[in-house]
Amino acid sequence: MNSAIDPNPLHRVYEGLRVLDLSQGIAGPYCAQILRQMGAQVTKVEPFHGDWGRSMGVPRGGFSAIALAFNRGKRSLALDAQTDSGREVLHRLAARADVVVQSFRPGVADRLGVGYAALRGVNPRLVYASISGFGLSGPYVDRPGTDSVVQALTGLTTANCDGAGLPQRVKPFVGDLSCGVYTANAIGGALFARERGQSGTHIDVSLLATMAALQNSSLIDHALRRGEPATSVTYPQGIFSTADGYVLVFAMNNAMFAAICRVIGRDDWLTDPRMDTPQRRIQAGDEINAGVAQALRSRPTAYWTNCFRENDILYGEVKDYDQFQEDEQVRHLGLVQTLSQPGLGEVPFVGLPGVHTGGDPADGRVPSVGEDTQAVLRELDYSPADIQALAQEGIIQLAAAPAAAVY
Repeated sequence: MNSAIDPNPLHRVYEGLRVLDLSQGIAGPYCAQILRQMGAQVTKVEPFHGDWGRSMGVPRGGFSAIALAFNRGKRSLALDAQTDSGREVLHRLAARADVVVQSFRPGVADRLGVGYAALRGVNPRLVYASISGFGLSGPYVDRPGTDSVVQALTGLTTANCDGAGLPQRVKPFVGDLSCGVYTANAIGGALFARERGQSGTHIDVSLLATMAALQNSSLIDHALRRGEPATSVTYPQGIFSTADGYVLVFAMNNAMFAAICRVIGRDDWLTDPRMDTPQRRIQAGDEINAGVAQALRSRPTAYWTNCFRENDILYGEVKDYDQFQEDEQVRHLGLVQTLSQPGLGEVPFVGLPGVHTGGDPADGRVPSVGEDTQAVLRELDYSPADIQALAQEGIIQLAAAPAAAVY
């Protein structure tokens, strides 16, 4: 094989594609970053105080974990979009762009003059993606929506109740992240359609639709149960204490159940008619889990995981983030890379699954607010005098603003 041939060119598949990222937070920025990691040039337009995601959590050196995770490799232009001159900058960007991603509340983009209708007039080939909490119309159109709110509304928190029956949110930002992935997927389809001769299009993806799609199998299961309480699909299953930690064990089929019985010394279960099929084991589930729990407490995690591996049993040792990064398979695959960020040094960063970065150094930083304002405006044919005038008028910001206070 010719070593010069890239076996995985997906990190360059969108090379030459221009993306205008008007979004903030997680879903929209993650969508735009996916496009960036596949080769697109992404220009992020922010208010002077920056994307609100920059101040979430505990920022270090002016960057939060959210900002670092979802804005790698982008360029930042700091702009007052509520002015005529600011809108002119955005229209110039849109005229040269292939994709726009925005996550304003429905109606806000139109009021700012950067809604789909306005930008389509500037660029008919534009693929325009709107991300919202509840969609672009309907009784909830003006209601604020976040990942947690939509998890609660769609039944996910109920499905994830703790042992006391209290609904629990699923971490980390499963709705936002999935929304970003779904939107990037839809954008890819729209770009493909455009290459086949279709014009641009308006993509509407909501957190509500995202969470509904994620729970499709659960909704079907709920309908099939016809009011019967939900149960585990098999036993044993769950996270069990060991002598020095925790391990997840799951019996996928009869052969695996038999292997678990032999490993933990419960050969009597092999001849128990109440446990000879997965369906019957559901009725004896509490007894089975209690027996497994009693056995696993007697020895350390390493002993049990060795036994489970030797007997082809589905298991997973429960690890924290430090242990995960040191996991032999994780290290073998090189899953956790490093991001070199000025002022912070190296921080862990997981790339896009299925896409090798090719070592592109442009992927190695997250911009500060307004870091690329001058460079972007020069590309739009603004003269140095024009740029200076916009700065003096308070339309643009040429340097990073101080990190926003967190209360």
